Amino acid sequence: MTVAINTREGWSAFVSETLDQPIPITREELEALSPGDRALNREARKKFMIRGPVVNTAQFTAIEREILRRLMLNQYKSHGKLGVIVSGEPNIGKTTTVSHIARRFERRRRDIGRAGGSNSIPVIYVSVPPSCTPKLMLGEFAHFLGLPIRPHYNTGELMNTVASVIAACGTELVVVDEIHNINQKYKQMGEASDTLKQLSEKCPGTFVYAGVDVEASGLLDGTRGRQISSRFQIMHLQKFENSGRAKTAWADLLVAVETSLGLLDQETGAILRHASHLHTATGGVIGDLTGMLHMLAMDAIDDGTERLDLDAVFGTRPTPAHRDLPAAR
Repeated sequence: MTVAINTREGWSAFVSETLDQPIPITREELEALSPGDRALNREARKKFMIRGPVVNTAQFTAIEREILRRLMLNQYKSHGKLGVIVSGEPNIGKTTTVSHIARRFERRRRDIGRAGGSNSIPVIYVSVPPSCTPKLMLGEFAHFLGLPIRPHYNTGELMNTVASVIAACGTELVVVDEIHNINQKYKQMGEASDTLKQLSEKCPGTFVYAGVDVEASGLLDGTRGRQISSRFQIMHLQKFENSGRAKTAWADLLVAVETSLGLLDQETGAILRHASHLHTATGGVIGDLTGMLHMLAMDAIDDGTERLDLDAVFGTRPTPAHRDLPAAR
């Protein structure tokens, strides 16, 4: 059973998981396998498709670069630490982006021996709960760290406990997801925002916020909001366009996702014939695109067709090269 990444155990498992891409095989080789091995191959391909490496888009690369820059700068700052806000529409890939950037960061730390020892926690990942209060916010950190929350703790005691543990664990990167749940016009939420600010000053880590349309959420309103804006670089995840110069980026994304599906009879680049249809269907939102293609690919693996049947989806005519392909049994 998969453990949520907002716990230390779940995050560690997420970082540690290494999925080897199944060795490419032909349809004939698949048919030559025993029924059991054939089923294992199909499940391995589906698992790698869903949980394998993310597509490194230009937006992903730009956000990762900015986070790493601020991590470096904050090593030499005693106060006023700089952070990054990742903002965008729902399902645009914010959580996927920040979690995989943080995962790659921690894996690099492990590779160079800077994340060794049972007390080391290079990355913390938490989400802001709805109707957040200072105590609830600190409770999310305590939950990740596995700290018991005493009923008699007040906010100050909980703050000191959480901050001291984070400092002792050498945390370098703190990801706070669902940051749009904080609206400065509500007193308790404004105080929760102050709590994050205080925590950032007490801890050595760089904070990264991610949320839906953050500029319109109320997080950046008022004096508190202006303070956040002055310290955090806002990075936008945007829809992919399918016109002008942006058309190439959409095509590159389609081919990258197509390649990751591992379908035996999917010709590389065949997906481009439906580039406009896919853009209309998904609005250029990467989460909607991958969700749609993953569902179609899993069906193709299970029923043995081993290719995306986008003609059936969009009511278009298949090209001659795609007609009458034999189905795997």
